[in-house]
Amino acid sequence: MPVEPHTPVTSEVEVVHVGQEPPGTWAAAVYLCGPTPADPAEPSWRPGAVDALRSAWRGAGRLVVFLPEPVPGGGYPAYGDQIAWEEEAMRRSDVILFWIPRDMATLPGLVSNIKWGSWCDSGRAVLGAPPEAERMAYLLHFADALGVPVERTPTGAAEAALRAVGPGHSRSGGERAVPLTVWRTKPFRTWYAARREAGDRLLDARVEWYAPAAGPDGAAGWLLTVTVAPADGSGPVVNRLLAAQGQGMLM
Repeated sequence: MPVEPHTPVTSEVEVVHVGQEPPGTWAAAVYLCGPTPADPAEPSWRPGAVDALRSAWRGAGRLVVFLPEPVPGGGYPAYGDQIAWEEEAMRRSDVILFWIPRDMATLPGLVSNIKWGSWCDSGRAVLGAPPEAERMAYLLHFADALGVPVERTPTGAAEAALRAVGPGHSRSGGERAVPLTVWRTKPFRTWYAARREAGDRLLDARVEWYAPAAGPDGAAGWLLTVTVAPADGSGPVVNRLLAAQGQGMLM
């Protein structure tokens, strides 16, 4: 998929618009998911959310904020390319922040329902909606059942997202595909330390399944597909790593 060139900035919060390449390193990444007004004259909610994230971010490294909207004055990529960009950005994000101010007449947000269904049990979702948002009972029910933070203002949702990422952790290259929910776990840290000591390089990763810790003393479970470049220069190797039921990690 062709992408537009992305100019890095020196600030600690970097916005990446649809069609742009993300930076090579970050400490945390948040995706702003929710309906976009169809009327160009109607302001989007995302700039306000970016401002809230920028004001509240206290991590030592770069916070990347993915916006599925073009740069001001720009245009959207082809529809298929836009979907591919969005899916890739969400896959690499530590938090998917949903803001759904649903109005069935003007901003129904039907696609947001699909995305919520895909990510609500990922351990990375935050759900925001104003009290007057329509037809949100089903989403709110599952947010409660799954322990997803719920906020009623964009600022509150942004703050909840940053509470989830905490100080973040610097990741580069293929490491960016490992969300903090997995990166921070002991089984992953142990496996990755051994791979780095061996001289291997992580090229990519994909979370196939995630289950949060059952309690304060429990451990999260996850299934991760990893692509690794071995130190001996041979071709990339794909493995699946499973951490479940507090038994460490199985390969």
